[in-house]
Amino acid sequence: MFIYDIPNILAILIVIFVSFRVGLIPLWLSFFLCLLAFTPFLLNDVLFPAKYMPDQFQYYNVSKGIRSFALDSFSESTTVENAGWMLALIPLPYIETIQSLGFFNRFMVTVLIIWLYSSKNIRGWPLLFMLFYPSLLLYSSLTLRDTLVLIFMILPIIFFIENRRLLALITAFPLLLFKFQNFLLIIVFFAAHLYFSRDSFVYRYRYMFLIIVIASLAPFLMTIIEILDFSRLNMFIDDGGRPNAYVHMRTIEDFIIIAMQSAPYFLMKPLPWEANSFLTFLQSFENILILIFLSFMFIRTSKVDKQIAFKWLVYLFAALGIYGLVVYNFGTAVRYKFPFIVIVIVGMAYELYLKHGKLILNKDFKL
Repeated sequence: MFIYDIPNILAILIVIFVSFRVGLIPLWLSFFLCLLAFTPFLLNDVLFPAKYMPDQFQYYNVSKGIRSFALDSFSESTTVENAGWMLALIPLPYIETIQSLGFFNRFMVTVLIIWLYSSKNIRGWPLLFMLFYPSLLLYSSLTLRDTLVLIFMILPIIFFIENRRLLALITAFPLLLFKFQNFLLIIVFFAAHLYFSRDSFVYRYRYMFLIIVIASLAPFLMTIIEILDFSRLNMFIDDGGRPNAYVHMRTIEDFIIIAMQSAPYFLMKPLPWEANSFLTFLQSFENILILIFLSFMFIRTSKVDKQIAFKWLVYLFAALGIYGLVVYNFGTAVRYKFPFIVIVIVGMAYELYLKHGKLILNKDFKL
């Protein structure tokens, strides 16, 4: 039934061709975007069975039901339905196969890359990273909501860096509908950006701001830890752990220690010796390359602006630490962390360009 997806891929190719013709992107970028537009054909029931990621069928059923006006036939969770509505409203013609929404996701990533290149001057290694980052390529070619999560994380971060704060908040709101925890982590970024930015009002009173934040959270801190511990226990059991083997977080000290341990492990999970399938082995190898690239990125950024590098490092560590607390499954870990890797690399590159006029990691060649 791949013939039903030919109009979908043609729509993506037309967008790329028009972008090239009007001068938004160069020929080499057009070529690779066209090539990568075909990846949904190569995954489900080709590289692996579609049932390997069974939640694809949930998003497929909801989106197809919406397109068919069968609005009373849903049996999925609210977050799946909300994401399904957003996917169904993307202006591509057909949802007829399990691959169809993969093309919808590739369409969104293609438009995002064109926008970042033409409007935000993302060049060099960050651009190549977005094109060829394996996890981004994989999850943006499947029938999942992860591309929506990435889009509604990267837009508010770009707008907030540009001091378009109301627009940043508006574009982050859709996360409340299908990934509430990521919305909270975007708010954490907003606070961190204001705290570390020398030109912000908060920066002049940053120590007072920090005291106010800590004082505001203090009465609820144990409740937050209990909620995290409950979620952590459930995910531990879902991943096959025995309840009597679970180590609870009962104090603030437990929370801090486990979070600090979880962040680097979550970045590297799964380690090569933990891989239990060919896909997870490839992901473990990818993790090593990502660690090298992130290290290179932070070192090069710090040579221009140490404060920008430190801010993004703190944010990445905080986000991965929170997720590392509760996520045990290797596949889930890769899915949950890849949007944060992308926004850190793109956001850091864009902020450095915006403040210093420098194209990060673009010293040796120009794209």
